[in-house]
Amino acid sequence: MIRKKQTLRLFPKDITGDIIKDRQEVTVNWRAGELVLDEPTFNGGKDIGPDPFTTVLSGLVGCTLTTLRMYIKKKEWDITDIHCSVNMLQQTEPFKTSVFRTLSFGQPVTDGQKERLLWIAMNCPVAKLLQGEINIDTRLSDDPTVPAGMGNYPPLDQASTDATEGYATQL
Repeated sequence: MIRKKQTLRLFPKDITGDIIKDRQEVTVNWRAGELVLDEPTFNGGKDIGPDPFTTVLSGLVGCTLTTLRMYIKKKEWDITDIHCSVNMLQQTEPFKTSVFRTLSFGQPVTDGQKERLLWIAMNCPVAKLLQGEINIDTRLSDDPTVPAGMGNYPPLDQASTDATEGYATQL
């Protein structure tokens, strides 16, 4: 069976955020709740929530661990405790980011299981996202209710029109 490649929106409702005057913290709204992001005190924030980089790396930790848990459960392996640690290094010239991730298990794991679990971790959806090609299309709008990827500035050219064609119908 040949499958047609599809481009799909990951979320039916946009993730949104707001910041108010003289504050560093950002309120992020997602499906059923809110999350506060903030900068550390040395960067002008109050450190009342994770900073944006911590949030990105937290997404990798969460995806890694839940993907491994699903796989371990499917295989019915007796691996109950998994630890994941991540950190990153940024090089400025040329700009390059390296993410380091280490996994450990609270019980003995065979070499065969280690090999497979490493492959699963390296291919969890967020790891694939971070390692893949990412394009960020940023627009401006006078209306805060306009969906992500839409707006009135910059004016749309034909390539932008083609890229966002059918976007509103996917909502």
